[in-house]
Amino acid sequence: MVLRERGEVSRLGIEPEVVQRVVGQVERSREELIAFLRRLLAFRTESQNPEAGHFLTEADACRDFLAELLQADGFETQRWEARGVTFARHPVLAARLAGSGGGRSIALNGHFDVVPAGDLAAWTRDPWGTDLVDSRLYGRGAVDMKGGIAAMLWAVHCLRQAGFQLRGDVWAHLVSDEEVVGYGSRECVARLPAVDAVIDPEPSNMAVTPATGGLEHLRIEVEGVAAHAGVRYRSLHAGGQGGGGVNAIEKMVKILTALQDLEREWANSRSHPLLPPGFNTLLPGIIMGGNGGGHDGQLNMVTNPGTTPDYCSLEYNVWYYPGERLEDIRQEIEAYVLAVAQTDPWLRQHPPRFTWALRGISFPPAATDAQHPVVQTMAAALERVGVPARVEGATYVTDLSWYQAAGIPGVIFAPGSITQAHAPDEYVDVNRLVEATQALALMLLAWCGYA
Repeated sequence: MVLRERGEVSRLGIEPEVVQRVVGQVERSREELIAFLRRLLAFRTESQNPEAGHFLTEADACRDFLAELLQADGFETQRWEARGVTFARHPVLAARLAGSGGGRSIALNGHFDVVPAGDLAAWTRDPWGTDLVDSRLYGRGAVDMKGGIAAMLWAVHCLRQAGFQLRGDVWAHLVSDEEVVGYGSRECVARLPAVDAVIDPEPSNMAVTPATGGLEHLRIEVEGVAAHAGVRYRSLHAGGQGGGGVNAIEKMVKILTALQDLEREWANSRSHPLLPPGFNTLLPGIIMGGNGGGHDGQLNMVTNPGTTPDYCSLEYNVWYYPGERLEDIRQEIEAYVLAVAQTDPWLRQHPPRFTWALRGISFPPAATDAQHPVVQTMAAALERVGVPARVEGATYVTDLSWYQAAGIPGVIFAPGSITQAHAPDEYVDVNRLVEATQALALMLLAWCGYA
């Protein structure tokens, strides 16, 4: 959705000379901003790889580096270690820039952990080398999301350099476990003072993004009966011979086919104005079947196709829309699967088992109304920078969900596309980086108020 009413821009409430002063300050510090991001990208904060023995050392060093910048800009900082997911601990940095009073508060949330670089042969640039080529700054985390962290913190830095004092408090919530669906941001929400709004600078391709879908990981398990492949015919043909086993994989195929039908029904009957049609999908992502029984989705023994499989596990990635309740989604899927099971004599007596929030993956949807002041202020600030303001939904999840679950409105906004994230040759366009920093600085002035 593109904001067409120019009146939204006029309500930003910032004098033209102030806009020029802020925009100019960011532009003049372009090289320093790029250098700051380069330093961030050089830290190898790969949180997803449990064999990355350097992670904690690098994450601690990155946190120290960020704390130094924040303290120099007048922030009070505090640190703690979030509950471990991949590693024994995950460093957290929280910082508060106290306002002069009378303004609205805001949190800037970001994660400085990144996914592994992967196959280095697939990169044409060193993922840790921070090459700048034709306005593209390359490196793992350039858009997801060290580029966003650089933009949000540099926006505050430039406001301070330009002599502005904000009336409302600005918080920085910086975590190192988002890529492993960790607890850092959840702990920030739980233990720090509530704020009036939050900005999460994940890559939104410069769109103002107030909505994301809910995400749930689900495992379905089915049991069968093992038998030698040579007696399979006994379970297929008439005669009442029996003893041919029960193939758990074939039973699971019935469930998989049924859930494909449910997925199509969802696509045709439900929608959301900020998300693409058919976004609410049921992706069968992992299947494990064979002989030997199963536990937690894993086979106890893997043999060969000469034995009828007595176990099958199927894992799903479930997307649903803002406005839908997880409890309703769970009940609908389970009822649908169990209805199919009633049509099969074996499944009727041995119903499938369900595991929700698999491996901790359970993100509530986020949905701030498009007319909310935080959305409109961010959009108006972007317009003042000369970039048309688009209000869209995100087809991925972020830590914005935990703020929304606590009733805190917010938006995702940053340069770069999600298609560049987690991929070889990840990069951020430094021209968009500068524009995003300018827009964020203006947004902070308008939202928090200033002297």
